[in-house]
Amino acid sequence: MKFDVPLDTRSSDHSHVEIFKSWRSFSDVFDGAKRMRVVTYCDSPEFILDLFEDLDDLESLEVVVGDVSDYRERLIDKPDLADRLEQLRSEGKLVIYLCENKEVHSKLYLIEYDGSVLEGEDEDGDKDQMTLGGKATGESELEDTDDGTPAKVIVGSPNLSRNAWSNQTNVGVVYDTMTDSKLYGEFEELYRDHRDSYNSGGPFLEDLSEQLELSDDDREEVIKLYTEGRVGTQDELGEVHGRLADHIDAEVETVDLALDGGTDTAAEQESEEAELDSEGESSEKDPDLEDAPQDRITLSLRGYEESTVDTLSQMTDFDATVSNDTLTTTPDAFQRYAQQVFDVPTMHLNESKDELKFHYDGTVYRVTQPPSNPERVDEALAEIEDYFATVDNYGNSNNPTAVKAHMYEALLWFFWAPFANRQAAFYREHGINLDKALPYLYVFGESNGGKGTFCRFALSLISGNRVEAPVDADEIGKRKVRNLRSAHTSFPVVVDDITKQKVNSLDTLRNYWSGWTGETAYPMFAFISNDKRPGEWFRNRAKILRFDVNFMTSHQGEAEVNRLIDTENPIFQWFGYEYLNRDLVLGTDSDALREVRAAMQDLYEYADRPLPDYFPTEPAEQAYDTGRERWRNLIDREDVEIAKDSDTLQVTFPESMNFELHEYKRDPPMTVRIEKRGLDLIIKTPDEFFDWLGETTTEDPREGYLSRARNLLTR
Repeated sequence: MKFDVPLDTRSSDHSHVEIFKSWRSFSDVFDGAKRMRVVTYCDSPEFILDLFEDLDDLESLEVVVGDVSDYRERLIDKPDLADRLEQLRSEGKLVIYLCENKEVHSKLYLIEYDGSVLEGEDEDGDKDQMTLGGKATGESELEDTDDGTPAKVIVGSPNLSRNAWSNQTNVGVVYDTMTDSKLYGEFEELYRDHRDSYNSGGPFLEDLSEQLELSDDDREEVIKLYTEGRVGTQDELGEVHGRLADHIDAEVETVDLALDGGTDTAAEQESEEAELDSEGESSEKDPDLEDAPQDRITLSLRGYEESTVDTLSQMTDFDATVSNDTLTTTPDAFQRYAQQVFDVPTMHLNESKDELKFHYDGTVYRVTQPPSNPERVDEALAEIEDYFATVDNYGNSNNPTAVKAHMYEALLWFFWAPFANRQAAFYREHGINLDKALPYLYVFGESNGGKGTFCRFALSLISGNRVEAPVDADEIGKRKVRNLRSAHTSFPVVVDDITKQKVNSLDTLRNYWSGWTGETAYPMFAFISNDKRPGEWFRNRAKILRFDVNFMTSHQGEAEVNRLIDTENPIFQWFGYEYLNRDLVLGTDSDALREVRAAMQDLYEYADRPLPDYFPTEPAEQAYDTGRERWRNLIDREDVEIAKDSDTLQVTFPESMNFELHEYKRDPPMTVRIEKRGLDLIIKTPDEFFDWLGETTTEDPREGYLSRARNLLTR
């Protein structure tokens, strides 16, 4: 925020620059204070208690602490200190706000006094004042009036701490004013801006007060447990990874994931020339700039399980240290460790800022950003469609429109996956089963169906061309799935060349979300396979898509696909911006990608580009259901018999189709209940079966047989 500071606008307003050469000279301004609101970079819980003991008149103190290091850890093994601070908080005398994710180095003091005249004297000769007009003064001219109570505002360099004053001198601009003045009101707004912008967790120790209120245990026991090491959670490793990610977000400069290419050529050339000049100057000033050390992050590991510390110790392979219950690392070391242990990079949503953050190569990237101009969005969408056009240009398929729709549906899933934790929080508020509402992805097809290449394309889009390789199926298992819940990443885990038998064995995925609290980001899973549909429990939890195409071997086609993969396309960044600006709603169906479709349609509308005819405005596996088409063709066969059996349908297959019965049994959705008996499939829910098959036209030669099958139910 910004505001003008009027000088001498009323008789009660005075201002001067003051040099503070010692803590004593600075602390003199607190004498007689009744209420203080402070923004400071550093202080300590012990010092706050000292203030209340030293200042007899102090009734209320609010402090915004700008140091992002864990303030809670300063209470470890100090139950008496925590007890006294909590008492002050409960009595309404003390409120501490922490800047959890961003260091704030501002120093601001709002001090209110009682009605007596305040005098400041330079007794030790270590305090000097100079009015802004240049005249030296020896005392403050603060007096009470009928319009309010006396107040001081100090803006400058002193921290609310005694530390280092023995070899420090600080300076501040001191405003003597009244609490009802316009000047004081402007500074109050500045204070509130600091408090509300950088604190998201509420007042410090609020959780302890709630525990004391709800617990039946003695106060002493509750506080003792509170100050014993760390705060317990269900997932220690996920907790540490989350804290590390938050610290990296706060301490490492965030840059945009990809330039959108929307500037004109002249502007680009000017920017490049300026960058080259800057690089030249930097290299002349500091030839070793590239080798400058990264910011180091330190976290206490006191109270964590040995297994947690052992896992974190793997970070020592990458310029990190673990000693004396302390972890010291760098952003690059943490990112390389995460890649080694989990095979996926760190990505998570900062929902308070509507930003998706991506950690890679020692950098924090801001993924979401507004679209630059319609022309560039149109170009990006055209590049997406060029990829799907490879089905027409280089593939063999009976239904290329259906293949492209399934491909686009898969891409929408990839765009949705990094935001799945947002949807999980929304669903949980409404009591919805997360394990069945948040679908995994299963893509199957022939070995030359372009499935692996598509994954490279999708991963490249969501990572700004930084990640293309999926996870090898040999690396995935039940333990790996469990461990990935501790990775604190929403970057999708894409497993290539996996068998349906192995997918069926990953029963950890049945209740994957059962322990999710929202504190740690969980990644979604995509499985790429040559096998047709896996087991029933997985199909209940997955989006099943088929790439029913065979790509011809073509150097020209391979070169075209590689060009599209390597092209920097910001469409995902723009999509993320549009998606986060849409409210999640509960629909009449179970389409988890509803808002994703709408956000992509917003981009088409913004670019004034028509939707392609294969764009999946509804789930592609429903609109272009290959299984449904197989059943419609099956009904045409003369060697397949359909008969009524009570309230069910009996479909009898010829002996030659014995090995195909299982596939036909799995084709319909889970709402259609089918039982296999020898060469028969017993359809127990025929109404749902016919609803799935859909109506056909009278010109369709299948209509007569389908009608006869329906009529069997009415006899």
